[in-house]
Amino acid sequence: MKTIVLVGGGHTHLSLLKRLKTNPVPDTKWILISADNYHYYSGMFSGFIEGLYTIDEIRIDLKQAAVKANCTFIKGSLENIDPVNRTIHTENGSFSYDVLSINIGSHTSNPTIKGLKEAQAPLKPAHEFPDFINTLRHSPHVAVIGGGAAACEMILSLKAWKNKHHRRYDKLSLIYADELLKGRGSSAGKKVEKLLEEGEIQLYSGERAKSIEGNKIMTANEIIIPFQHVIYLGGAQSPAVLKKSGLPVDEKGFLKVNGMLQCIDFPEIFAAGDCIGLTNAPELEKNGVHAVRQGPVLWHNLTAYLSKKPLIDYKPQKRTLAILSTGRRHGLLLYGNHSLYGRIMWQLKNHIDKNFIHTFQ
Repeated sequence: MKTIVLVGGGHTHLSLLKRLKTNPVPDTKWILISADNYHYYSGMFSGFIEGLYTIDEIRIDLKQAAVKANCTFIKGSLENIDPVNRTIHTENGSFSYDVLSINIGSHTSNPTIKGLKEAQAPLKPAHEFPDFINTLRHSPHVAVIGGGAAACEMILSLKAWKNKHHRRYDKLSLIYADELLKGRGSSAGKKVEKLLEEGEIQLYSGERAKSIEGNKIMTANEIIIPFQHVIYLGGAQSPAVLKKSGLPVDEKGFLKVNGMLQCIDFPEIFAAGDCIGLTNAPELEKNGVHAVRQGPVLWHNLTAYLSKKPLIDYKPQKRTLAILSTGRRHGLLLYGNHSLYGRIMWQLKNHIDKNFIHTFQ
């Protein structure tokens, strides 16, 4: 009997469990290893912060999903991968594999900002963040570093909660070096800037965070920004365990995989989602859309590899749809350089997100 080990309970592995439930693979043992019993759907984090969803509405029970798929569930944090001896090491023991699939996501940090690691709120790994929500809600001054979709969505949703709960005089600051929603078109950037200004959020445009000491952020232009709690949302960072394990990584530390989602040096290792760097699409945006779409390709290739059948390529779409929750049940839809704003956009996002969760719950 062969063993396929899935490390991480991300979007792509969830789709594998769904397929495995109705399509068992003969003479194959499946193991899912995850640091937490639950997968928290980051697409609904903003709604959770605003108080629109309960904790149970934004998470999926991985153990239950694994059991339904006849897959063994192991709770444990990944400590090391030994690709030569085909062994996974976790805090709760070691596990051998014939084929390995990695779907552990990314982290929010930035080693170039001195003091950030010690100061920032734990947004990722996702299972650590819900416990910190109430602290952010009641914090008198939250600073968010970043100008992308995640940063804008987070701060607008937090502002909406504070307004609703009579904390409208708490301070919120957004620090960003590039234009808002860079790469999404000037109209989207201008629209979200207007929303931020209407929310009386302090904007530090063109400022790059350099260091954090105590409760103060120092920018490259020597602007000092006080805060009580800080969140970094300036881009995905690679999990350190990949490089530590001696796996091939790109210049940013993400696992190098070819178009078949296969590790370039160890063909029995596959990976998907935010933790990878596709060699045939190195600039591919890291988001849940790609992770979900990689599911059918990963399923085919894992099973095909064991049976020595041809593998297939993941062909990413050039444009992906994104909808930002901007507070008060309004949303900003982004597609290429086009954007639409309003209540209907939030309703569409809510429908998509709830359907995703219900598919696996």
